[in-house]
Amino acid sequence: MEPYVHEISSTALKIRWISVQCYEIVLPNGKVIVTDPFYLDQRHFDGLRDEELSKNQQMEKKIYAQTGFDPELFTGADYILLNHVHGDHCNLVRKLWDKFYGRVLVPAGAAEELARVMDIPYPAVYPLYPGNTYYFDDFTLKVYPGAHDNRAFREGKFQRPSDPRVLIDGTEGFGIPAPCRLGPLGSMFDFNYLIETQNNFKIDFQAGRDFEEHVRHVVEEKPNLMLCHRIRIYDAAKYAGMIEQMGAQLCMPLHHNNARARGEDLNAYFQEVNKVLKADGSTARAFNPEPYKWYTIQTSIVADE
Repeated sequence: MEPYVHEISSTALKIRWISVQCYEIVLPNGKVIVTDPFYLDQRHFDGLRDEELSKNQQMEKKIYAQTGFDPELFTGADYILLNHVHGDHCNLVRKLWDKFYGRVLVPAGAAEELARVMDIPYPAVYPLYPGNTYYFDDFTLKVYPGAHDNRAFREGKFQRPSDPRVLIDGTEGFGIPAPCRLGPLGSMFDFNYLIETQNNFKIDFQAGRDFEEHVRHVVEEKPNLMLCHRIRIYDAAKYAGMIEQMGAQLCMPLHHNNARARGEDLNAYFQEVNKVLKADGSTARAFNPEPYKWYTIQTSIVADE
């Protein structure tokens, strides 16, 4: 007689965080989704003293520049999924497409300009519209309206369409050919998503300033994993409350590199988020991923000792 098995697991997916909103997600069948592909190597600033950098370059170096990764290390990009087309969300699109020839899923209003700027064949670019459901071979994608965070606009830092900088700022510094319209189009077209894998695992992707609206769209979905924008003004209680409203089991952050602007310790922050969740009686938990490290998300049965 075979002995009892004391534990068993079912793998939902593998995932790692690269930078900003760039996650590499490997589905159980081996296909790969890359969200908002971006990486800015610290070596971009080699040989330049801080006093020689423009204000934008100083910001890019402080918040975005990283070490320890090479875009050649991506394992695949069968699907490139864009929340919006600002430079810090799409500067690797051309490199990944040239290597893996995947489908580029992008808000429709920015699709043609992205194809032109990245020189990607038009048939490879798949325009998405809010309110639609797309049944791809490897997952189902539901698309929802979104809105880019308008903090700069609220602070009076807006640019009019007549300002020539609008075709350069936010793209040129990340190595994207400029002038181009990706900057302004990225501010206008911003979508959120729900990914459902073939094994019924749901991933909610929410970024920008429209959480209260977005959660109304997906209130019945109850995603397993929530990828959620950690806007810098959100305290731990606010972020925990968003996870509870979403009804998610797990949450990983988006755009949390902005914490570097204020020298925040995100490990301590997410400890506080989980304290709030625990105090509220929620079984949901938030997780701050180490850059470039692979994690397996799974459902397990484990015997109590």
